[in-house]
Amino acid sequence: MSIKNHRKIIKGYRLLLILLLIMINRVNGQNPIVRNQFSADPSARVFGDRVYVYPSHDILATAGRGRLAWFCMEDYHVFSSSNLTDWTDHGMIITQNSVPWVKPDSYSMWAPDCIERNGKYYFYFPTSPKDTVAYGRGFRVGVAVADKPTGPFIPQETPIKDVRGIDPNVFIDKDGQAYLYWSAGNIYGAKLKANMLELDSEVKTLGELPAKGLKEGPYLFERKGIYYLTYPHVENKTERLEYATGDNPLGPFKVSGVIMDESPSGCWTNHHSIIQFKGQWYLFYHDKNYSPRFDKARSIRADSLSFNADGSIKKVIPTLRGIGISDAKKRNTG
Repeated sequence: MSIKNHRKIIKGYRLLLILLLIMINRVNGQNPIVRNQFSADPSARVFGDRVYVYPSHDILATAGRGRLAWFCMEDYHVFSSSNLTDWTDHGMIITQNSVPWVKPDSYSMWAPDCIERNGKYYFYFPTSPKDTVAYGRGFRVGVAVADKPTGPFIPQETPIKDVRGIDPNVFIDKDGQAYLYWSAGNIYGAKLKANMLELDSEVKTLGELPAKGLKEGPYLFERKGIYYLTYPHVENKTERLEYATGDNPLGPFKVSGVIMDESPSGCWTNHHSIIQFKGQWYLFYHDKNYSPRFDKARSIRADSLSFNADGSIKKVIPTLRGIGISDAKKRNTG
């Protein structure tokens, strides 16, 4: 693709984004929930009486700024809401060139996660290291720490030892033991030390999952004694959201069903999180609403999720209605 044609595409996307924003504001739908930028891979967390969402931030690559026609991400923002309708952008919390061990201008700040422990907030993110002799090639996972869910986050000097891959997810069990999950073709898990910065066990491959097709984006949660390992999986051509269940955070797990089918839009990726807020469960995920012809510029969404009596997850049908309740008399400014 030539630079001239790429610039035309970017100009077209900007115009399309403006038109889509106008249309969605008129119909007063809730999805996508972030409308001022592209976003993907939402990690939703309940801290206090608010929901905080930590997504990756898609931008459009240009000559000398990322790889053309590919994923391009240079920083992270955090958004929050008390009513799941009005979302506040708290601004940038981490940028690639502020992290000591990250390769400068690599534009590879992919799907993150965040968790609270003992009044500290730990933000986990994967990206490319600048020292491939020390850390090897490929992605590593780093941590940044803050006193508030909106930061400021201070990145650690080095990535987590023995973790190579993407899509970090953290789970703290009822006994206080923390676990880290990530993906690199397969899905891996290990215990974390109490400092939340180091592994405290051998790395385990969660190998009970489907052998065929890409598996990534793990997100683990517990409900009524059942541990749900959820993940995107390419069964056919694009990712769908699936889950497996077990009675231990590190398995063994039994493949149990599909949470959300492949997107009708043809978006190749999906990446998600699942939370309970004020008695209701929600699925956060992404699609390509604001970029229908280019699925490397995505937008995060949310819909309600529920369970059957036996603990199985009812399949979620994506909607534009989404979650939250809008005041019909209030102008929706996005």
